Amino acid sequence: MDTKFIYESDLQVDCSRGSQATIIDNCKMFNADHYINAIGGQELYCKEDFLKEGIELSFIKMGEIAYKQFDNEFISNLSIIDVMMFNSKDEIKEMLEKYELV
Repeated sequence: MDTKFIYESDLQVDCSRGSQATIIDNCKMFNADHYINAIGGQELYCKEDFLKEGIELSFIKMGEIAYKQFDNEFISNLSIIDVMMFNSKDEIKEMLEKYELV
């Protein structure tokens, strides 16, 4: 996948109206019709408000994963760095496919 990264700080966006309005403005700027946010955003963003602007809002929910962390009891929801320390490239790819959009 050829991806171009754009920093929001480089965009001409009015952030004074709040994060939801800013995201909607950013989506409109790039003609996006679907925005995917981390699952924690469910408390911050309203799907109906996005739909009024012609944008579908989804939240990414990761499935349950577990892996060996030395000989310790498994601690979930650590960083991707932890996942990378204890798993092969193929195992990581498999884990990253365990999600659903809600």
